[in-house]
Amino acid sequence: MIANVLESMGFCTVAGEPTDGLVPVSQSLSILRADEASVIRQAAAFQHVDFVFFRRFDDNRSATVCAYVIDNEKHNLSEDDLASLHNVLWLHGVAPLVYVTTATRVDILSCARGADFWDDSRQTRVFMPAERIQLASDIERELSKKRRFHAQRLADGTFWDDPQNSRLSNHKKSAHEALIRAIVDVDADLDGDQNPLMRRLLLLMVLIKYLEDRRVFPSPGWFGTYSKGARSFFDVLKAGDPDNVLSLLSTLEKRFNGDVFVLPQQAGQLLTKTALNRFASLVEAKTFKQQRYLWELYSFEHIPVEIISHLYNRFLKGKDQVYTPPFLASLLLDYVMPYDGLTGQERILDPACGSGVFLVGAFRRLVTAWRAKHRWQEADVNTLKEVLTRSIFGVEHSPTAVDLTAFSLALAVCDALKPNVIWRDLKFDPLRGRNILEKDFFECVPGYEPEPNATGGDANGQVDLRDFDIVVGNPPFESKLTAAGTRLNRSLTKKRGILPDSQAAYLFLEQSLNLLKPDGRCCLLQPHGFLYNQNTQEFRTRLIRATTLQTALDFVSIRHLFDGADPKCVAILATARQPADDHVVGHLTFRRSYLTLQRLGFELDHYDKHHVPQTMVESEPHVWRINLLGGGRLWSIYSHVKEMRTIESFAQEKGWNLCEGYIVGNKTKKAPYLTGERFLPADALTQSGIDESKLSICRDEDFEGPRDPTLYDAPLVVVGEHVSLPMGYWDKSRLTFKNEIVGISTSGARDDELRSMFDWMVAHRKELQFCAMLASSRGLLTRATALYQSDIARLPYPRRANELSFVYWEKAIQDDTLNYLGDYVRLGQNSALLKQMADQATLLSYAKLFRRLLGSIYQNLVIGPSFSFDGVICQSFLFGNESELDWLNADAIEPLRELVYGEYGTVLRTKRIVRFYDQNVIFVVKPDRLRYWIRSTAIRDADDTLVDLQQQGY
Repeated sequence: MIANVLESMGFCTVAGEPTDGLVPVSQSLSILRADEASVIRQAAAFQHVDFVFFRRFDDNRSATVCAYVIDNEKHNLSEDDLASLHNVLWLHGVAPLVYVTTATRVDILSCARGADFWDDSRQTRVFMPAERIQLASDIERELSKKRRFHAQRLADGTFWDDPQNSRLSNHKKSAHEALIRAIVDVDADLDGDQNPLMRRLLLLMVLIKYLEDRRVFPSPGWFGTYSKGARSFFDVLKAGDPDNVLSLLSTLEKRFNGDVFVLPQQAGQLLTKTALNRFASLVEAKTFKQQRYLWELYSFEHIPVEIISHLYNRFLKGKDQVYTPPFLASLLLDYVMPYDGLTGQERILDPACGSGVFLVGAFRRLVTAWRAKHRWQEADVNTLKEVLTRSIFGVEHSPTAVDLTAFSLALAVCDALKPNVIWRDLKFDPLRGRNILEKDFFECVPGYEPEPNATGGDANGQVDLRDFDIVVGNPPFESKLTAAGTRLNRSLTKKRGILPDSQAAYLFLEQSLNLLKPDGRCCLLQPHGFLYNQNTQEFRTRLIRATTLQTALDFVSIRHLFDGADPKCVAILATARQPADDHVVGHLTFRRSYLTLQRLGFELDHYDKHHVPQTMVESEPHVWRINLLGGGRLWSIYSHVKEMRTIESFAQEKGWNLCEGYIVGNKTKKAPYLTGERFLPADALTQSGIDESKLSICRDEDFEGPRDPTLYDAPLVVVGEHVSLPMGYWDKSRLTFKNEIVGISTSGARDDELRSMFDWMVAHRKELQFCAMLASSRGLLTRATALYQSDIARLPYPRRANELSFVYWEKAIQDDTLNYLGDYVRLGQNSALLKQMADQATLLSYAKLFRRLLGSIYQNLVIGPSFSFDGVICQSFLFGNESELDWLNADAIEPLRELVYGEYGTVLRTKRIVRFYDQNVIFVVKPDRLRYWIRSTAIRDADDTLVDLQQQGY
């Protein structure tokens, strides 16, 4: 019976075989990849989970869990049982969805938003599915639900692109985020920044709560030894006797070692009854009175241990620190230390380890690799400690962060052990000064020379910071170096030139690459300027020539990737070896999507993967921006345009003044040629020219940059620093304007060529908007729709009037870039490309361009019928007027569905795009979102199809 249900939802084929990605928890772990096997082990521990459905990728990324499937026809769980199970799976937080199946229906549970199963008014759990699908119903509403929750949509990621499904996830209300927020709020009330004792006590409470819920202590009554009637550490704290608290912690410290349970110095004097009472009352107020069910619902038995290290990371938020979200840390680890190929012997360094988020993730991967090599047996204490001390290293300047890293790694060791083994055998080795250095990273690198009279001993402690297999992390994005960084950089400047912006993250990257073995890999987050800024080109090129840039992971499109701050960033994956002459760099442009917004994963499809030759990486700084907007033939358009004469060069030829307007601010600079003159505000400059009704008088008197007086003399052309390029021509009098507008002035002399240039610019405004979007160093990056003066100055003004006229396919790319792709980069899931489905007019436009491009070679190619099913669209093309496939007719959906899923399902799931050829028919199968069917994708698809056909001898 379960096979029929699974088949109806797309999890099984008609023959009853599981589709790619569906794995029963009874599956032998030895035939699975290590990442999937680890998930299956966890899922099997929940007893009633029968299947895990994975989304698999065709690169190094680990498979992600889309859903758990529970066969309730077999288990016959009551609604109370299901509500309790929902609570547990919600806490675990690995599967965003759970499919509970019976013979007649499928209930969908969400584990990625608030606690659906909790009835606050009754203070009890209830079974409350997010959706219920009646399998036997042929009512369109039920059929629509089946299509929405079809396995194919989970497997290719389009499920979360559908706006209907957005309510099934709310990251801010998810179990892990709610718990973290509650604890961080308590820390704020305790003033943890200024009160390290209370913060340490709070962290110890979380750690001991974890051990309690894992049933590590001999019995709940164990706490009664330290306070009569106490059954938890919180009970001991609440009793308010400092001696009892210190005695309990002393016992734990003696049992476990490692300085984990030690309070700060002078704790005996500071830990008073009053302080304990205040601590207990604040914790109770935050977690019980405001969220009464918190401890009822939150058991650390089921919460992944890395969530606690992410919790600790929140305490490190400072002016220049950002919290690395778990899903971003996991992605970087996927690329720098994929499960395939791990030996388990790797030495790993995080040069700015914070609370140990990356180190905990790396340690867990090494433990998984060890288990995979040892038939998935449990590692003992000595094995885990050996992995930790041999392989995991970090550097961190903050003593608080070093403590948090030690906490996090201690928990990671506990998580890999059975509870009775923890109590019986575990003793932590001190990590501070051995594996985790409390140092400025730049003091630790080979070649650093301290000040002649510096004190403090060996900067490297007991660790040789060389010969690492992997360096990974998120260094601080600060345009200010520490004293050690300044000294190190000063010694390097003569050899490699200046460090752009004095950016610490760039120096971290440069020095981290020096710490690798010859085949070692480094993956560090960097400010987006490393790739996109003009002033980093010399530094970047020197680094790229000395080391091999394997892949640039580009997150520029993604807003609010970090909590609190919103820096645009990239991750650089590189090795220490020099690149080969024919080396090709991967550039992956991750997109802003609902999946990413809700911290469920990252989206990357065929059109987001770019390959850049080493020579181009070294010489063409704009290649990254071109790829951000789609790549492909866009580069040839840009290459053609950049050879044209520019507005700036023409102005120089004519001796004209080209500059943005004045800047106010300096009280010592006066400009009587500005004050009292007619003034053009930015909003008076429109697509239709200058709106004279909005002109006013310049009232400013103090100027930082008044500019040359002739800039404001008529005649002049004014252009707004906006991607829409509002512009106007003025020939009446002096006209002043601020630095949001660029002026082009003849210095008061009449010149018909200025008017001719303006008329040409108006006539070619769309082409110029397109060129600005391709070449701007500001738009889409620092400010989404703003331009710099230099962006306008570099716009083309060709010597021949028709030189900027585009052919049909170039116009298609231009239109898509202006109408869709700019918004797609800025808005992601809120852009038309992801919110809208492709309609028939869009499909026809796509098909016509595809046919036109290939028709010049294959003249008998004609447009065939299109079909839509399960969130995908299939567009066909025929060689000749008749299909040689007898089933390709109005009723072709079922045979086409069987063909697509049976033969090409894996490719469709991993790439989202499938082209296949049957008899005289070309099929193009892609998701139904508008993103995949605009005309620029027809160009990319036609180019790829031509390669396919030529390789097949056609």
